[in-house]
Amino acid sequence: MLFRVILGENDIRKIHADCLPETLQDFFAFLKCKLAVDGSFVVQFQDPDFNNEFCNLTNLAELPKEKATLKEILQPTMESNDIDSTIEVGNSSTASSLDNPTARLGSGGRRPLPCPFPIPKFTYDVELLLRRGNEAYHNNGSLLDISKDTKSEILEKLAEAMYAFTPYPQRDDFDNAAQSLIEKHPCLKEPGSEKGWYCWKYSLKFKMGNYRSKLRAAGCAELQVNRHTASSDLGSKRKLKKAKKAETNFLPDVPQDKNEAVLEEERESMVVEMKKRKVDWNKMHMMMANTFSVRRKEIVENEPLVKEVKAKWPGLFFEKQI
Repeated sequence: MLFRVILGENDIRKIHADCLPETLQDFFAFLKCKLAVDGSFVVQFQDPDFNNEFCNLTNLAELPKEKATLKEILQPTMESNDIDSTIEVGNSSTASSLDNPTARLGSGGRRPLPCPFPIPKFTYDVELLLRRGNEAYHNNGSLLDISKDTKSEILEKLAEAMYAFTPYPQRDDFDNAAQSLIEKHPCLKEPGSEKGWYCWKYSLKFKMGNYRSKLRAAGCAELQVNRHTASSDLGSKRKLKKAKKAETNFLPDVPQDKNEAVLEEERESMVVEMKKRKVDWNKMHMMMANTFSVRRKEIVENEPLVKEVKAKWPGLFFEKQI
């Protein structure tokens, strides 16, 4: 699909997407990556229902099928209390998670990789090497011969970026990441390969496994619990399979800005809140999200009875929490 993106009076660009991302936030992240823009912005599109007048984009289904003209309006920095929550802006969690892979931990869920996958920035020397390689590729079609260390560094950065979405990518995710790498840096294409990225795909698959091993050794609880046999820290050996999607053995780490003592205070506050005649559900939702990691750890490791869980986490059994 082709997009004509208006950034300013003298800055109008054309970009191409093989497929649309699944969510609006992932689409904003795609635009950020392709256009190399920072900050928050509102995306508008020419709506054929209103004589191609610009309207705010709130649903990807509203876009025309093959070609679309978009306008990006940069938003000034403002305090969170002044932000209109009804306006979708492009400062998505997708972009922030690429900068901080641990931001996903403790969130209580996984997100699919956006398509195309936004390739992260590498170190300065690698970026310089790739820029020159891309220039040579566009001039005479020559491919870049990189060293083993450089390739390992590229794979390591890609694995870190993918982990920001899920520790256990699927086959299509590796295809997506490898293809996006070649599209952004065509000088890395493999000679003699039909698609040019098959070897990158399999190398990335092995690198992702090594990256998980490093995090597991560093003490990442989410990965430690997913070993084939649990260690003595979890008592007797049990068969544990890898957590995928929303399985109950998904064990995230405690959020970086909190500790277990603080989360225990929030749990006690929730018990008190649930005893009130009129429950503040906005407050409950926030505290339930904050305490997800300790709640999941207790259920996975201690396997308490349902009545015990209901006594400690009464808000968990209400329809509003589903």
